[in-house]
Amino acid sequence: MNGVLRSAFVTLAAGGALFVAMSSPAVAADDDTGVVGGSPASGSTCIINIQGAKGCFQPYGDVIWIKDTSLDGYGVYAKWTNQLKNSGGNWQTYRTGKCSNPGSSGDWAACNKDFYESSSTNAYGGKGSRIQVTACVASIGDDECDTSTWISNNG
Repeated sequence: MNGVLRSAFVTLAAGGALFVAMSSPAVAADDDTGVVGGSPASGSTCIINIQGAKGCFQPYGDVIWIKDTSLDGYGVYAKWTNQLKNSGGNWQTYRTGKCSNPGSSGDWAACNKDFYESSSTNAYGGKGSRIQVTACVASIGDDECDTSTWISNNG
């Protein structure tokens, strides 16, 4: 292949890959390291069923919180999923992510998000937004986790 033809082929191939990536809907992943300090406001929904970690969702401000509750030396993180109701009334996953706590035992860490409110028309043309939070301890081998029920984002 000559240089011009090869360049055109590479451009076409890259454009085709971009078209394929853009034409198929994808869930946006969002991984953050939380900011240490503070604590969840009243009205937050928290998971307290796991030894070593506590995770919360604070609707006002759309904040994911994760706390290390043990001196075991293992790190903690919160995974979260945001679903929106589409125009047909069905729930669809819109965003997912992870909020890691860089602190130590007793420290809260917060990841500030911007979720659709349940009352606003969302990216899928419907009204409804909910969050599910999973608190995890990064153990040797399989991580230990516990997941909340779905929390309506009325914040």
